[in-house]
Amino acid sequence: MARPISIEDLYEIKFLGQPRISPDGQRIAFVASTIDKRKHEYRSSVWVVPTHGGEARRFTSASAHADSPSWSPDGYWLAFVSKRESEQDLGKEAKKRGKDKAQIWLIPADGGEARQLTFMEHGAASPTWSPNGKYVLFKAHVGPADEETEDGKVLPKVRVINQIWYRLDGVGFIYERRSHLFLADVASGAIEQLTDGDWDDGDATWSPDGSHIAFVSDRSEERWRSVGADVYTLAIQDGKAGELRCLTDGSLFCGSPSWSPDGQTIAFLAQYKLHPANHTYLYATSADVNRAAATCLSHDFEGSCMDETNSDIGDNYLSPAPNWSSDGKALYVLASHRGASRIFALSSTGENAQPLTLTAGEVHVRDVSVDASKRILALLLGNPTCPQEIFVCSVDQPGDLRRITGFNDVLFDELTLTMPEYMPFEGEDGWPIDGWIMKPHDFDPSKKYPLILQIHGGPQTQYGYGFFHEMQVLAGQGYVVFYTNPRGSCGYGYDFALAVRGAWGEKDSLDIMHGVDALLQRGYIDEQRMGVIGGSYGGFMTNWLIGHTDRFRAAVTDRCVSNMASMFGTSDMGWKIAYENLEVMPGENWRRYIHMSPINYIQHIHTPLLILHSEQDLRCNIEQAEQLFTALKWMGREVLFVRFEGQSHGLSRNGHPKARLERLRHIKAWFEKYLK
Repeated sequence: MARPISIEDLYEIKFLGQPRISPDGQRIAFVASTIDKRKHEYRSSVWVVPTHGGEARRFTSASAHADSPSWSPDGYWLAFVSKRESEQDLGKEAKKRGKDKAQIWLIPADGGEARQLTFMEHGAASPTWSPNGKYVLFKAHVGPADEETEDGKVLPKVRVINQIWYRLDGVGFIYERRSHLFLADVASGAIEQLTDGDWDDGDATWSPDGSHIAFVSDRSEERWRSVGADVYTLAIQDGKAGELRCLTDGSLFCGSPSWSPDGQTIAFLAQYKLHPANHTYLYATSADVNRAAATCLSHDFEGSCMDETNSDIGDNYLSPAPNWSSDGKALYVLASHRGASRIFALSSTGENAQPLTLTAGEVHVRDVSVDASKRILALLLGNPTCPQEIFVCSVDQPGDLRRITGFNDVLFDELTLTMPEYMPFEGEDGWPIDGWIMKPHDFDPSKKYPLILQIHGGPQTQYGYGFFHEMQVLAGQGYVVFYTNPRGSCGYGYDFALAVRGAWGEKDSLDIMHGVDALLQRGYIDEQRMGVIGGSYGGFMTNWLIGHTDRFRAAVTDRCVSNMASMFGTSDMGWKIAYENLEVMPGENWRRYIHMSPINYIQHIHTPLLILHSEQDLRCNIEQAEQLFTALKWMGREVLFVRFEGQSHGLSRNGHPKARLERLRHIKAWFEKYLK
């Protein structure tokens, strides 16, 4: 008998990722991750499944973490990244290098023993085969050791900081090391370092003839303050680095370069370096130019050319490189558009033709790869009632999707899940806004239901057709769940995303409340039992709303922003976030910062508030929650503070499994206390 999804079902969900189709289009390698119930740990393995369908086969051990599969050009080998013990006869010194770090391994694609290829001190990542199969290109960090020791004793670290961007959420300190590109000779194992310097290099890809690589790097004088990257090419001859060339003019934040079939053009994804609004465009430039203005190929397209759709089963927002058609006339691009993430075909010449949708429907595509013929796409695709599975489609038959894995079928066949109902409405100033409603499974329109309003983070991301375990749990508990894409969201064009610049909480909050009022007109919401929850910018908005209205009976603020002024100096990128929005430092205009800070309206907060925050959150530092809790507690307001030890900003998506369960249990209990 079907049942609602539970909090504990999180441990039963299989998380798929990184679909990589073989050059001949016959097989797809991918990563499947599970949660070890006994140890409360994630496990991930590389699997391979036939493109025509059939049984998927595990290729790497379930006991050792493995990811980043990459096919050799002849399809004979799979490279992957794993942290495991080597059984090769390597000698004592070789085994010591990079021990306990993730390294690149090779395994025959038809099965067999894996061979360790790299022994980098800080590990290796992102393996990419050369077209002739002789080399594996990869990136690795260069810098001092993890610990300072003397006579075998670990000493306390003394950190000397001289740059503004020195930490990164989910990573930690980044000021000492740089990411550079290396070549590994497959036959001999010899390693050649290709790039060096006080900057990071990444997103490397080979030209079709193997004579060059393209990559991105920010080598400007302002790289630690005004973050961005240019597209570079580097000549490769006999495994050695040759001529270096910068193709772009420094005005963009570039990533994910992709060579045209003839090797003459490089397509890439980019945001404006100044006022980006997190809107990603598709660009192209000649592979022979020096520091030229690239051509924007998606200027008239509303979609943002990366996955910006929110979900709580993915660990980040992906921006796979655009794939060229076989004739070079089109580019297949993953883009977020009006609640969905789909694959679109855009003209490579910049013509203003409407993009062709290859994956129509209410879907959330997170990743994609293409075979050597440029005709078969391997997709990581899900929807609101199913986490991502592996699909294939042909570019010759747009919309004809075929699912080839069913890792979650056994679990989801037991469950009753809710398909969101699309509800567009009119926001502030008459702006058209998208909203969605998730109703309880036994919904009766003649009854009154408690409402939970969900607010997404960013603000420049989007809600829509992503799978949300949290929302499905709440709907299964008898709540109507409502979520919207107010101004500031992605997927509706650059101007819509930029509309909240310098005005967080002003008209975007009115957009959201217009949606609540439109939903109330349907007659099945109990206006006396409304709750609100949001994370990151959604936490900011939750704090803002309960500081401006008493309409909500309960609230949950998660990894929130409460004080824009203190966030400027305590967030890993607070200086960038705040300056992009307000154009001044706090000391230059305190009034603007205080006006846009929910802490300024704290005396008006009477709504019972649950505060959730991770102690290692570097994006929205825990001091944001501490200020809020201390002030509310001092005033005698109803408030509860839950701190998660060792967790970062992405707790709800990729945090410790036990902490994820506890977070959901606290949310459930809080709303039950006040809304039931």
